[in-house]
Amino acid sequence: MIYINLIAAIFLFFGSQDSALINGESEELVIIEQDYNKALKLASEEDKLLFIDFYTTWCAPCKKLDKLVFQDGTIKESLQKDFILLKYDAEKDTDFHLSKKHHVSSYPTGLILTPEGFVVNRQYGFPGEDALSLQKNVLEFTGESIVRFKENRIVKGYSNTIDPSNYPEFYINFINRTNTKVNSSEISNYLITTENKFSEEYFSTLIYFGRDAPVEIADYVLNNKQKYMNLYGKKDVEILLYFLSVAKFDTALADMSQEKFEQAESFTKRALSQDWVDDILLSYRKEFLKAQNKWDQVFNINADLKDKGEFGNVSINNFSWQVYEKCDDKDVIKKCIQWMKELTSTESNYAYLDTYAHLLYKSGNKTEAKDIAQLAIAAAEKENVSGKGIKALVKKL
Repeated sequence: MIYINLIAAIFLFFGSQDSALINGESEELVIIEQDYNKALKLASEEDKLLFIDFYTTWCAPCKKLDKLVFQDGTIKESLQKDFILLKYDAEKDTDFHLSKKHHVSSYPTGLILTPEGFVVNRQYGFPGEDALSLQKNVLEFTGESIVRFKENRIVKGYSNTIDPSNYPEFYINFINRTNTKVNSSEISNYLITTENKFSEEYFSTLIYFGRDAPVEIADYVLNNKQKYMNLYGKKDVEILLYFLSVAKFDTALADMSQEKFEQAESFTKRALSQDWVDDILLSYRKEFLKAQNKWDQVFNINADLKDKGEFGNVSINNFSWQVYEKCDDKDVIKKCIQWMKELTSTESNYAYLDTYAHLLYKSGNKTEAKDIAQLAIAAAEKENVSGKGIKALVKKL
């Protein structure tokens, strides 16, 4: 689903020592590790913007950006004039509480602060598969941030101070990883009973746990959409409204309620821009049809998307596997077998062969299922994956 595209990579540099002007050479980008106070002090002293790179040690996109972009001398030279870089491990937040203040839940996330510590801009990763495209996106973000700063366009809802005691205990514990099991009733109670629903602490908690927000809070946010945008910017408010829309659809699915589904559709159309609406509505309409066991209708939707070039190989395989697991419509199973036959004729990797073999087995064609299963086992060995699932199927055959 959508949003999940906003969440890619920010950047990361080698080294952590402050660099200075030496022998008349160009000053290098100053990089500080984890120490927010030190980084902000230096940014203030040098009248530079503070770029915070929120990362985690297990974040593959962070490492990719580090390798392809920010170990590049040209990029460092481009940024050193206007920025101090703070590398901040988002999962070590007990000292400076930046992850709490800025509701960081995806990695990497990039944040630009003024020399005084006010929020200028935010980016949830940078799309791109090669160094040139990744570098381009990073520089576009930093360039936009410089313009925003010069025009004094800060994100008004955030102060330049941090008081962790203003956040709810469940939020603090979750960010600090001391307790990641949060009771949904605790979230609802906080969101409903908190008097000031426009504070930065409330907004950060709300956007972090948006999918758990009760219906009345979703309606409150929509009714006050412009005020929230004035405080926290269009991007984050749209993301919040997306989460709230998802919550409404999830409730409709859980209750199998046509009425609630239609209410979720109405909310989404009022809350989000058309691109977001198109994506989320189609996705949940298919999920609702699956829940109603109307797999033939889902197949027809996907077939239409496939004809338009909007339903690729990965999507075909994922849907076909869902059909294997949950669908008993023989006609749909037959059509998915044909899809997987076509797919594996040109791309015979383990994942696709595995799905193909399982569908054949479900259809009752055990002879051909066994042949394809052997090909899947060979592919698993070649790709160095376990192939546990297909080996279990062979035993059944």
